[in-house]
Amino acid sequence: MARIIGTIESLKSLKSELENRGISKFNSVKEINDFLSNYNSEKLEIFNNTSKALENEFSETCINVKQRIQNKTEIINLETEKLDNQILRLKKKINLIENVENKNYFKNIISNIKVYFTKNRLNYILNNKTNLINSPAKNISKKIKKDEHFISEYNTDKQGLIEKRVKPKIEKLEYIRKILENSKNLISGAIGENLVTKEIAKLSDDFVLINDFNLRFSTPIYFKKKNERIHSIQIDHLLISKAGIFIIETKNWSKSSVSSTNLRSPVEQIERFNFALYVYISENISLKNHHWGEKKVPIRNVIVMINNKPSAKFKFVSIKLLRELNDYINYFEPVFTDSELNKMIKKLT
Repeated sequence: MARIIGTIESLKSLKSELENRGISKFNSVKEINDFLSNYNSEKLEIFNNTSKALENEFSETCINVKQRIQNKTEIINLETEKLDNQILRLKKKINLIENVENKNYFKNIISNIKVYFTKNRLNYILNNKTNLINSPAKNISKKIKKDEHFISEYNTDKQGLIEKRVKPKIEKLEYIRKILENSKNLISGAIGENLVTKEIAKLSDDFVLINDFNLRFSTPIYFKKKNERIHSIQIDHLLISKAGIFIIETKNWSKSSVSSTNLRSPVEQIERFNFALYVYISENISLKNHHWGEKKVPIRNVIVMINNKPSAKFKFVSIKLLRELNDYINYFEPVFTDSELNKMIKKLT
């Protein structure tokens, strides 16, 4: 199995784009494809799950409200009994104090004070009896009111209740789909590059694939053919092997895109990469193991088209469908030893 290094660039860009939009639920292109394919069924599942949850909540609430009403009744009966007993004790206390004959002046004053405060307490209880009875049941009364409101709403407008509850989830689902639809180019690129990585992984361990290969040049490389200076290159896949190096660019284009004259030519792009990489290797990798002199490192350009490819052939590049890729790579005979291969891998990774 070929050794794979690095994450494909379009997948990194896609993950970054989604994370910037607050979406972090996807860990692979497959998960994104599954989401888009199953969008309608996932939406329906949200409605079904919400409906079932609502039915269960309704059944539980009906049971709970009966129990709470019973508990409230018990609390009120208990409080009523307590207050009635307290009223009875206060009345007896007042009666007892008033019927005691106190000839002592100071004792009479004290008795009158006791009667005064006891009557105040009694009057407070009598005037606020209803509130005092209902106060301990205040919390349970709120719960009963909430339960009864839910039961009423469920019975009169169950569908409206379902739609209100699913709204945040459906809005989130629609938001994710919209973002993904606006990222179709990144998704398409990630799918293509992922397929190429899987295909190359089928090769032997004499092959090392570097995804999203980057080089920056401290001194820009002058590309005379285009009269431009190359400051950096970024290649979808760089495959290092005993047969040489393969620059692989992946294009997951439709037939109309293949025929379009508005898109930048991938042939020109890969030719530019090849020249810059050739200069870099010439200056940084020396293979002098042969008695005739330093070996040349073959650099081959490949554009992999996932679904559609042009019928024409072009200079400097081989254009292959995904299914043709590995046969093309294996066609070339090895020209480097293990140590030479490792030297190239070490310098380019």
